[in-house]
Amino acid sequence: MTKFANLKALEQKHDYVALIKELKSMVAEDKRVFTDAYVKKWCGRRWRNLFINEASKDPAAVKTARNQLGLIKLKDTRSDKQKVAERYLRGDGPLEWNSEMPEAQIKAIKKTTLIFSPGLLTGMLPVHAFLHAFPALEEKYGWKILRSASHPMRSCEANVADLVAAIEKGIGADAAVNPINGKAAKKPGDIFIIGYSKGTPDALSLLVNRPDLAPRVRCLFNWAGAPGGSQLANNIYNSVKDLPVEIAKTRINDIMSLISPVIKLDGVVMSRMHEFDIKGAVKDLTTHAREDFNTEHHDTLDGMNIPMFNITGSTTAMEVPYFQVQGVLELNKYDANNDMQVTQKCAKIHMPMATDLAMLRGHHWDVSYNPFPKKMRFGSLGLDHPFPKEAAATAMFQFAAELGLVN
Repeated sequence: MTKFANLKALEQKHDYVALIKELKSMVAEDKRVFTDAYVKKWCGRRWRNLFINEASKDPAAVKTARNQLGLIKLKDTRSDKQKVAERYLRGDGPLEWNSEMPEAQIKAIKKTTLIFSPGLLTGMLPVHAFLHAFPALEEKYGWKILRSASHPMRSCEANVADLVAAIEKGIGADAAVNPINGKAAKKPGDIFIIGYSKGTPDALSLLVNRPDLAPRVRCLFNWAGAPGGSQLANNIYNSVKDLPVEIAKTRINDIMSLISPVIKLDGVVMSRMHEFDIKGAVKDLTTHAREDFNTEHHDTLDGMNIPMFNITGSTTAMEVPYFQVQGVLELNKYDANNDMQVTQKCAKIHMPMATDLAMLRGHHWDVSYNPFPKKMRFGSLGLDHPFPKEAAATAMFQFAAELGLVN
């Protein structure tokens, strides 16, 4: 019996604890086990199971998942696990609510630090990604979280400097987005990365430019990322590519309105205005630029043997802010399961060491941002962002720890 056949046999016997233990041992011996088709399938099932378990403990998530028709509450006899699975997952996820797997098989996570690589516009929207979720995880479990102070609007290559500052010096922001620098900054040891939106191509650029840091990167979660770019970025880039640099800087508000009406320019963002490179940032999110990068560096990145995990979003025109509807309709020409910013193909890292974990029901902002303040919603109903982000972040930590990827 091959080692992978043994894992299958353990799953068939529902001996999940033994399976988890065996797979963890295999991962410690050779990270390339993630290239196996069965291991990929199991990883997807397990992460979705951990997510369902955590989301079903969240009263707000369960309340949103409960059937409602207008103001009339329908009787809903489903279990909480079934409710959240059917509300927040797509693909195989909604069918997996009754999988009787154990709680996360982990010990305390004390040594490995999460480096969060944020997306385009970070600090320019009314809220930050995982604004409440990350502090909650630190308070509950003592897990270490450091946000990269990545610039909201410059190229992936330029943002490598911000990621390096976080990894080598501990400079960035804490879980609650409070700046960390000077004497307060402490260099982390081993790390794992969650890349959101443009944060994923930023992280991949980091690995290409600083391969010496790769041994410290235990794994990478591509969370609603854009490693393949976006057709919407293609359109925006075509609108700005011929503008002289100085005009692009002086008309920044006009250009930002092409992207979203909820963008605000103040605080830390304003202090880094001199670093704005709108054309560079948007160009790096075009499908052409990402395809060139991925083709050139595919073998190098895969050869680093860093486990990478894809978690994507999927939405409909009825579920997004009204000023994002046109983007969904445009992307529907390519993929009806887009998340209002990227298609499934463009949202995934495609290489042997990359594994698909889940397709979520939520749009690009919903899966990461807390509800926007009501005064910043412009009358839109799609900015309440009910997706259970704390449950998702917890499941990522648990999943990585269970595999021995974080200590």
